Amino acid sequence: MNKNLNKWQRSIIRNNMDKYRQALENYYIKDKPLVSVEHGYKAFSLLSPPLGSAAARRRIRLIMNNIIDEKTRVEPDGTVHWGTRTPHFMTMTVTYQCQCDCEHCSASAYMKEVLEARSALTKDELKSAIRQTVDLGTTCTIFTGGEPLLYPHIYELIETVDKSKSVCTLFTNGEYLTRDTLTRLKSAGLFGVFVSLDHSDKDIHDKNRHRAGIYEKAIEGIRLCRQYGILPGISTFVTKEKIACGELDAMMEIAKGLQVIEIFLFDVIATGKLEARHNQMLSSDEVDYIKEFRKKYNERPQYPRIIHQTMFTSIAYPCAAEGCPAGVAQMHLRGNGDVTPCDFTPLSFGNIRKEPIELIWQKMTESDLYCRSAKKCRLSDPHMWSKIHQINRLQPQNTL
Repeated sequence: MNKNLNKWQRSIIRNNMDKYRQALENYYIKDKPLVSVEHGYKAFSLLSPPLGSAAARRRIRLIMNNIIDEKTRVEPDGTVHWGTRTPHFMTMTVTYQCQCDCEHCSASAYMKEVLEARSALTKDELKSAIRQTVDLGTTCTIFTGGEPLLYPHIYELIETVDKSKSVCTLFTNGEYLTRDTLTRLKSAGLFGVFVSLDHSDKDIHDKNRHRAGIYEKAIEGIRLCRQYGILPGISTFVTKEKIACGELDAMMEIAKGLQVIEIFLFDVIATGKLEARHNQMLSSDEVDYIKEFRKKYNERPQYPRIIHQTMFTSIAYPCAAEGCPAGVAQMHLRGNGDVTPCDFTPLSFGNIRKEPIELIWQKMTESDLYCRSAKKCRLSDPHMWSKIHQINRLQPQNTL
Protein backbone atom coordinates (compact mmCIF):
# COMPACT_ATOMS: atom_id res chain seq x y z
CA MET A 1 0.00 0.00 0.00
CA ASN A 2 1.27 3.51 -0.85
CA LYS A 3 3.07 4.96 2.19
CA ASN A 4 2.16 8.51 1.11
CA LEU A 5 -1.53 7.92 1.76
CA ASN A 6 -3.20 9.50 4.75
CA LYS A 7 -3.94 7.22 7.69
CA TRP A 8 -7.68 7.47 7.07
CA GLN A 9 -7.19 6.57 3.39
CA ARG A 10 -5.22 3.44 4.27
CA SER A 11 -7.87 2.50 6.78
CA ILE A 12 -10.68 3.01 4.27
CA ILE A 13 -8.89 0.93 1.63
CA ARG A 14 -8.42 -1.96 4.06
CA ASN A 15 -12.01 -1.71 5.26
CA ASN A 16 -13.40 -1.45 1.76
CA MET A 17 -11.44 -4.39 0.46
CA ASP A 18 -12.87 -6.42 3.34
CA LYS A 19 -16.37 -5.15 2.51
CA TYR A 20 -15.84 -5.85 -1.16
CA ARG A 21 -14.92 -9.46 -0.45
CA GLN A 22 -17.84 -9.74 1.95
CA ALA A 23 -20.22 -8.29 -0.64
CA LEU A 24 -19.10 -10.83 -3.22
CA GLU A 25 -19.41 -13.63 -0.68
CA ASN A 26 -22.79 -12.62 0.75
CA TYR A 27 -24.51 -11.59 -2.46
CA TYR A 28 -22.90 -13.56 -5.21
CA ILE A 29 -21.10 -16.60 -3.93
CA LYS A 30 -22.67 -17.78 -0.69
CA ASP A 31 -24.89 -20.84 -1.23
CA LYS A 32 -25.04 -20.17 -4.98
CA PRO A 33 -23.24 -22.03 -7.76
CA LEU A 34 -20.64 -20.34 -9.93
CA VAL A 35 -20.51 -20.87 -13.68
CA SER A 36 -17.27 -21.77 -15.43
CA VAL A 37 -16.43 -19.57 -18.41
CA GLU A 38 -13.43 -19.12 -20.70
CA HIS A 39 -9.89 -19.25 -19.29
CA GLY A 40 -11.06 -21.04 -16.15
CA TYR A 41 -12.75 -18.03 -14.56
CA LYS A 42 -15.94 -18.29 -12.54
CA ALA A 43 -18.95 -16.13 -13.38
CA PHE A 44 -21.60 -15.17 -10.84
CA SER A 45 -23.51 -12.31 -12.48
CA LEU A 46 -24.21 -10.80 -15.89
CA LEU A 47 -23.30 -7.38 -14.51
CA SER A 48 -19.87 -8.10 -13.03
CA PRO A 49 -16.74 -9.52 -14.68
CA PRO A 50 -15.88 -13.13 -13.75
CA LEU A 51 -13.82 -13.62 -10.60
CA GLY A 52 -10.10 -13.22 -11.21
CA SER A 53 -10.47 -11.88 -14.75
CA ALA A 54 -8.59 -8.81 -15.97
CA ALA A 55 -11.82 -6.80 -16.02
CA ALA A 56 -12.62 -7.82 -12.43
CA ARG A 57 -9.17 -6.78 -11.24
CA ARG A 58 -9.60 -3.52 -13.11
CA ARG A 59 -12.86 -2.79 -11.29
CA ILE A 60 -11.18 -3.22 -7.93
CA ARG A 61 -8.29 -0.93 -8.93
CA LEU A 62 -10.75 1.74 -10.07
CA ILE A 63 -12.67 1.57 -6.81
CA MET A 64 -9.46 1.96 -4.84
CA ASN A 65 -8.38 4.88 -7.07
CA ASN A 66 -11.65 6.63 -6.26
CA ILE A 67 -10.93 6.22 -2.57
CA ILE A 68 -7.39 7.62 -2.66
CA ASP A 69 -8.27 10.55 -4.94
CA GLU A 70 -6.92 13.73 -3.35
CA LYS A 71 -10.40 15.29 -3.42
CA THR A 72 -12.01 12.38 -1.60
CA ARG A 73 -12.65 13.21 2.04
CA VAL A 74 -14.22 11.51 5.01
CA GLU A 75 -16.50 13.09 7.61
CA PRO A 76 -16.19 12.40 11.38
CA ASP A 77 -19.23 10.10 11.15
CA GLY A 78 -17.48 8.01 8.50
CA THR A 79 -19.38 9.38 5.50
CA VAL A 80 -17.20 9.42 2.37
CA HIS A 81 -17.45 12.23 -0.18
CA TRP A 82 -15.94 10.95 -3.41
CA GLY A 83 -13.48 13.08 -5.30
CA THR A 84 -14.12 10.95 -8.37
CA ARG A 85 -16.59 8.25 -9.28
CA THR A 86 -16.45 5.57 -11.93
CA PRO A 87 -19.38 4.64 -14.22
CA HIS A 88 -18.98 0.90 -13.70
CA PHE A 89 -22.26 0.25 -15.52
CA MET A 90 -23.06 1.90 -18.86
CA THR A 91 -26.36 1.16 -20.58
CA MET A 92 -26.51 2.17 -24.24
CA THR A 93 -29.54 2.35 -26.51
CA VAL A 94 -28.25 1.07 -29.83
CA THR A 95 -31.64 1.36 -31.56
CA TYR A 96 -35.22 2.25 -30.69
CA GLN A 97 -36.56 -0.08 -33.36
CA CYS A 98 -38.67 -2.82 -31.80
CA GLN A 99 -41.22 -5.40 -32.94
CA CYS A 100 -43.12 -5.07 -29.65
CA ASP A 101 -45.36 -2.31 -28.32
CA CYS A 102 -45.13 -2.90 -24.58
CA GLU A 103 -47.66 -1.30 -22.25
CA HIS A 104 -44.87 -0.26 -19.86
CA CYS A 105 -42.31 0.90 -22.46
CA SER A 106 -40.05 3.58 -20.97
CA ALA A 107 -38.49 4.51 -24.33
CA SER A 108 -41.63 5.28 -26.33
CA ALA A 109 -41.23 9.07 -26.29
CA TYR A 110 -37.56 8.90 -27.26
CA MET A 111 -38.39 6.44 -30.03
CA LYS A 112 -40.81 8.91 -31.62
CA GLU A 113 -38.46 11.86 -31.08
CA VAL A 114 -35.46 10.17 -32.70
CA LEU A 115 -37.52 8.90 -35.61
CA GLU A 116 -39.03 12.30 -36.37
CA ALA A 117 -35.74 14.18 -35.95
CA ARG A 118 -33.71 11.49 -37.72
CA SER A 119 -31.19 11.91 -34.92
CA ALA A 120 -30.17 8.28 -34.34
CA LEU A 121 -26.49 7.76 -33.61
CA THR A 122 -24.43 6.28 -36.41
CA LYS A 123 -22.44 3.08 -36.05
CA ASP A 124 -19.20 5.04 -35.76
CA GLU A 125 -20.68 7.34 -33.10
CA LEU A 126 -21.81 4.32 -31.08
CA LYS A 127 -18.39 2.70 -31.39
CA SER A 128 -16.76 5.94 -30.24
CA ALA A 129 -19.11 6.08 -27.25
CA ILE A 130 -18.20 2.50 -26.33
CA ARG A 131 -14.48 3.24 -26.41
CA GLN A 132 -14.87 6.49 -24.44
CA THR A 133 -16.97 4.81 -21.78
CA VAL A 134 -14.68 1.82 -21.33
CA ASP A 135 -11.66 4.13 -21.17
CA LEU A 136 -13.49 6.09 -18.46
CA GLY A 137 -13.72 2.96 -16.34
CA THR A 138 -16.82 1.03 -17.32
CA THR A 139 -16.48 -2.66 -16.50
CA CYS A 140 -19.97 -3.70 -17.65
CA THR A 141 -21.17 -2.39 -21.03
CA ILE A 142 -24.88 -3.06 -21.52
CA PHE A 143 -26.73 -2.77 -24.84
CA THR A 144 -30.45 -1.99 -24.75
CA GLY A 145 -33.19 -0.77 -27.09
CA GLY A 146 -35.77 -0.96 -28.47
CA GLU A 147 -34.67 -4.39 -29.44
CA PRO A 148 -30.87 -4.37 -29.86
CA LEU A 149 -30.89 -7.55 -31.97
CA LEU A 150 -32.71 -5.58 -34.67
CA TYR A 151 -29.68 -3.30 -35.01
CA PRO A 152 -27.77 -4.50 -38.09
CA HIS A 153 -24.31 -3.74 -36.65
CA ILE A 154 -24.89 -5.20 -33.18
CA TYR A 155 -22.13 -7.80 -33.59
CA GLU A 156 -19.61 -5.14 -34.55
CA LEU A 157 -20.55 -3.08 -31.48
CA ILE A 158 -20.02 -6.11 -29.23
CA GLU A 159 -16.62 -6.66 -30.82
CA THR A 160 -15.72 -3.03 -30.07
CA VAL A 161 -15.93 -3.60 -26.30
CA ASP A 162 -12.43 -4.32 -24.97
CA LYS A 163 -13.04 -7.60 -23.12
CA SER A 164 -9.88 -7.19 -21.04
CA LYS A 165 -11.54 -4.15 -19.48
CA SER A 166 -15.29 -4.75 -19.59
CA VAL A 167 -17.82 -7.50 -20.07
CA CYS A 168 -20.63 -6.95 -22.56
CA THR A 169 -24.23 -7.80 -21.73
CA LEU A 170 -27.41 -7.33 -23.73
CA PHE A 171 -31.10 -6.86 -22.83
CA THR A 172 -33.52 -8.41 -25.33
CA ASN A 173 -37.13 -9.51 -25.66
CA GLY A 174 -35.72 -12.87 -26.73
CA GLU A 175 -37.56 -13.39 -30.01
CA TYR A 176 -34.40 -13.38 -32.11
CA LEU A 177 -32.21 -15.60 -29.96
CA THR A 178 -31.94 -18.18 -32.71
CA ARG A 179 -29.07 -20.60 -33.25
CA ASP A 180 -27.57 -18.47 -36.00
CA THR A 181 -27.83 -15.29 -33.92
CA LEU A 182 -26.34 -16.93 -30.82
CA THR A 183 -23.43 -18.28 -32.86
CA ARG A 184 -22.62 -14.76 -34.04
CA LEU A 185 -23.14 -13.22 -30.60
CA LYS A 186 -20.74 -15.72 -29.04
CA SER A 187 -18.16 -15.12 -31.77
CA ALA A 188 -18.40 -11.37 -31.15
CA GLY A 189 -17.66 -11.89 -27.45
CA LEU A 190 -21.02 -11.35 -25.77
CA PHE A 191 -20.89 -12.27 -22.07
CA GLY A 192 -24.55 -12.58 -21.16
CA VAL A 193 -28.16 -11.92 -22.11
CA PHE A 194 -31.04 -10.66 -19.97
CA VAL A 195 -34.33 -11.78 -21.54
CA SER A 196 -37.39 -9.74 -20.56
CA LEU A 197 -40.32 -11.68 -19.13
CA ASP A 198 -43.23 -9.55 -17.97
CA HIS A 199 -45.33 -12.34 -16.49
CA SER A 200 -45.24 -16.07 -15.79
CA ASP A 201 -48.47 -16.46 -17.79
CA LYS A 202 -47.59 -16.54 -21.48
CA ASP A 203 -50.89 -15.00 -22.57
CA ILE A 204 -50.50 -12.04 -20.21
CA HIS A 205 -46.89 -11.56 -21.34
CA ASP A 206 -47.81 -11.62 -25.04
CA LYS A 207 -50.75 -9.28 -24.51
CA ASN A 208 -48.61 -6.79 -22.58
CA ARG A 209 -46.12 -6.76 -25.44
CA HIS A 210 -48.73 -6.82 -28.22
CA ARG A 211 -46.79 -9.66 -29.84
CA ALA A 212 -48.40 -13.08 -30.15
CA GLY A 213 -46.08 -16.01 -29.46
CA ILE A 214 -43.15 -13.98 -28.14
CA TYR A 215 -43.22 -15.67 -24.72
CA GLU A 216 -42.49 -19.11 -26.15
CA LYS A 217 -39.73 -17.72 -28.36
CA ALA A 218 -38.16 -15.96 -25.37
CA ILE A 219 -38.22 -19.18 -23.32
CA GLU A 220 -36.64 -21.13 -26.18
CA GLY A 221 -33.98 -18.41 -26.57
CA ILE A 222 -33.06 -18.69 -22.90
CA ARG A 223 -32.67 -22.46 -23.23
CA LEU A 224 -30.46 -22.07 -26.29
CA CYS A 225 -28.14 -19.54 -24.64
CA ARG A 226 -26.47 -22.14 -22.45
CA GLN A 227 -25.81 -24.40 -25.44
CA TYR A 228 -23.86 -21.58 -27.07
CA GLY A 229 -21.88 -20.52 -24.01
CA ILE A 230 -23.76 -17.28 -23.35
CA LEU A 231 -24.94 -16.74 -19.78
CA PRO A 232 -28.74 -16.29 -19.61
CA GLY A 233 -30.69 -14.16 -17.17
CA ILE A 234 -34.26 -12.90 -16.81
CA SER A 235 -35.31 -9.28 -16.49
CA THR A 236 -38.73 -8.43 -15.07
CA PHE A 237 -40.42 -5.40 -13.53
CA VAL A 238 -42.16 -5.21 -10.16
CA THR A 239 -45.61 -3.70 -9.66
CA LYS A 240 -47.97 -3.44 -6.74
CA GLU A 241 -50.19 -6.04 -8.37
CA LYS A 242 -47.36 -8.54 -8.82
CA ILE A 243 -46.41 -8.21 -5.17
CA ALA A 244 -50.03 -8.68 -4.04
CA CYS A 245 -50.82 -11.75 -6.16
CA GLY A 246 -47.59 -13.71 -5.71
CA GLU A 247 -46.48 -13.33 -9.32
CA LEU A 248 -42.86 -12.75 -8.27
CA ASP A 249 -42.74 -16.19 -6.67
CA ALA A 250 -44.13 -17.71 -9.86
CA MET A 251 -41.41 -15.96 -11.86
CA MET A 252 -38.76 -17.38 -9.56
CA GLU A 253 -40.07 -20.89 -10.27
CA ILE A 254 -39.69 -20.27 -14.00
CA ALA A 255 -36.19 -18.89 -13.48
CA LYS A 256 -35.23 -21.98 -11.48
CA GLY A 257 -36.60 -24.29 -14.15
CA LEU A 258 -34.68 -22.49 -16.89
CA GLN A 259 -31.49 -22.52 -14.79
CA VAL A 260 -30.69 -18.87 -15.48
CA ILE A 261 -27.76 -17.41 -13.59
CA GLU A 262 -29.61 -14.31 -12.40
CA ILE A 263 -32.95 -12.52 -12.35
CA PHE A 264 -33.03 -8.72 -12.51
CA LEU A 265 -35.89 -6.96 -10.71
CA PHE A 266 -36.82 -3.42 -11.79
CA ASP A 267 -39.27 -1.24 -9.89
CA VAL A 268 -42.01 0.12 -12.10
CA ILE A 269 -41.14 3.75 -12.94
CA ALA A 270 -43.57 6.52 -13.96
CA THR A 271 -41.86 7.33 -17.24
CA GLY A 272 -42.49 6.63 -20.92
CA LYS A 273 -45.99 5.16 -21.37
CA LEU A 274 -46.44 5.20 -17.57
CA GLU A 275 -45.50 8.86 -17.27
CA ALA A 276 -48.79 9.97 -15.70
CA ARG A 277 -49.11 6.99 -13.36
CA HIS A 278 -47.06 7.99 -10.34
CA ASN A 279 -49.61 6.24 -8.13
CA GLN A 280 -48.34 2.92 -9.50
CA MET A 281 -44.83 3.42 -8.15
CA LEU A 282 -43.88 1.27 -5.17
CA SER A 283 -44.32 2.54 -1.63
CA SER A 284 -41.56 2.34 0.97
CA ASP A 285 -43.20 -0.76 2.46
CA GLU A 286 -43.28 -2.42 -0.96
CA VAL A 287 -39.61 -1.60 -1.55
CA ASP A 288 -38.85 -3.17 1.81
CA TYR A 289 -40.84 -6.21 0.72
CA ILE A 290 -38.62 -6.54 -2.36
CA LYS A 291 -35.52 -6.47 -0.16
CA GLU A 292 -36.90 -9.29 1.99
CA PHE A 293 -38.07 -11.17 -1.09
CA ARG A 294 -34.63 -11.19 -2.68
CA LYS A 295 -32.99 -12.02 0.66
CA LYS A 296 -35.26 -15.05 1.00
CA TYR A 297 -34.47 -16.41 -2.44
CA ASN A 298 -30.79 -15.51 -2.37
CA GLU A 299 -30.50 -17.83 0.63
CA ARG A 300 -31.91 -20.73 -1.39
CA PRO A 301 -29.21 -22.37 -3.51
CA GLN A 302 -31.68 -24.00 -5.91
CA TYR A 303 -32.85 -20.59 -7.18
CA PRO A 304 -30.90 -18.09 -9.29
CA ARG A 305 -29.48 -14.96 -7.74
CA ILE A 306 -31.67 -11.88 -7.61
CA ILE A 307 -30.29 -8.45 -8.35
CA HIS A 308 -32.39 -5.34 -7.74
CA GLN A 309 -31.67 -1.97 -9.34
CA THR A 310 -30.76 -0.38 -6.01
CA MET A 311 -27.98 -2.93 -5.49
CA PHE A 312 -25.76 -1.44 -8.21
CA THR A 313 -24.20 1.09 -5.87
CA SER A 314 -23.31 -1.29 -3.06
CA ILE A 315 -21.95 -3.84 -5.54
CA ALA A 316 -19.58 -1.30 -7.08
CA TYR A 317 -18.85 0.41 -3.77
CA PRO A 318 -19.50 -1.96 -0.86
CA CYS A 319 -18.49 0.86 1.46
CA ALA A 320 -21.60 2.74 0.34
CA ALA A 321 -25.10 1.94 1.46
CA GLU A 322 -27.48 0.38 -1.00
CA GLY A 323 -29.22 3.04 -3.01
CA CYS A 324 -29.83 4.70 -6.34
CA PRO A 325 -26.98 3.89 -8.76
CA ALA A 326 -27.78 6.70 -11.20
CA GLY A 327 -24.88 9.12 -11.45
CA VAL A 328 -23.00 7.15 -8.80
CA ALA A 329 -22.01 3.94 -10.58
CA GLN A 330 -24.19 4.10 -13.70
CA MET A 331 -25.09 6.29 -16.66
CA HIS A 332 -27.12 5.83 -19.83
CA LEU A 333 -26.69 6.79 -23.48
CA ARG A 334 -29.87 7.53 -25.41
CA GLY A 335 -30.20 6.74 -29.08
CA ASN A 336 -29.71 10.39 -30.06
CA GLY A 337 -26.48 10.86 -28.08
CA ASP A 338 -27.92 12.40 -24.91
CA VAL A 339 -26.35 11.10 -21.69
CA THR A 340 -28.64 10.60 -18.69
CA PRO A 341 -28.13 9.16 -15.19
CA CYS A 342 -30.14 6.03 -16.00
CA ASP A 343 -32.48 4.56 -18.61
CA PHE A 344 -35.58 5.93 -16.87
CA THR A 345 -34.49 9.48 -16.03
CA PRO A 346 -35.82 12.09 -18.52
CA LEU A 347 -32.92 14.49 -17.96
CA SER A 348 -29.85 14.91 -20.16
CA PHE A 349 -26.50 16.23 -18.96
CA GLY A 350 -25.02 16.57 -22.43
CA ASN A 351 -24.75 15.04 -25.89
CA ILE A 352 -21.78 13.05 -27.17
CA ARG A 353 -21.96 14.92 -30.47
CA LYS A 354 -21.02 18.11 -28.65
CA GLU A 355 -18.69 17.03 -25.84
CA PRO A 356 -16.80 13.96 -24.60
CA ILE A 357 -18.49 11.49 -22.27
CA GLU A 358 -15.86 12.11 -19.58
CA LEU A 359 -16.92 15.76 -19.31
CA ILE A 360 -20.61 14.86 -19.26
CA TRP A 361 -20.03 12.31 -16.48
CA GLN A 362 -18.13 14.93 -14.48
CA LYS A 363 -21.01 17.40 -14.82
CA MET A 364 -23.47 14.74 -13.75
CA THR A 365 -21.58 13.64 -10.65
CA GLU A 366 -20.95 17.24 -9.57
CA SER A 367 -24.54 18.41 -10.09
CA ASP A 368 -26.76 19.23 -7.12
CA LEU A 369 -29.07 16.35 -8.02
CA TYR A 370 -26.40 13.63 -8.13
CA CYS A 371 -23.43 14.78 -6.05
CA ARG A 372 -24.86 12.96 -3.01
CA SER A 373 -25.92 9.38 -2.55
CA ALA A 374 -29.60 8.39 -2.30
CA LYS A 375 -30.80 5.43 -0.25
CA LYS A 376 -33.48 4.49 -2.77
CA CYS A 377 -34.33 5.13 -6.41
CA ARG A 378 -34.39 8.89 -6.87
CA LEU A 379 -37.38 8.61 -9.17
CA SER A 380 -39.47 7.23 -6.31
CA ASP A 381 -39.31 10.69 -4.74
CA PRO A 382 -42.02 13.15 -6.00
CA HIS A 383 -39.70 16.07 -5.18
CA MET A 384 -37.13 14.69 -7.61
CA TRP A 385 -39.69 14.68 -10.38
CA SER A 386 -40.57 18.30 -9.59
CA LYS A 387 -36.91 19.27 -9.91
CA ILE A 388 -36.54 17.38 -13.19
CA HIS A 389 -39.64 19.00 -14.68
CA GLN A 390 -38.46 22.42 -13.55
CA ILE A 391 -35.05 21.93 -15.17
CA ASN A 392 -36.60 20.66 -18.39
CA ARG A 393 -38.86 23.71 -18.55
CA LEU A 394 -35.81 25.96 -18.22
CA GLN A 395 -33.75 23.83 -20.60
CA PRO A 396 -35.84 23.15 -23.71
CA GLN A 397 -33.23 20.72 -25.02
CA ASN A 398 -33.32 18.73 -21.76
CA THR A 399 -29.58 19.32 -21.40
CA LEU A 400 -27.80 20.79 -18.38
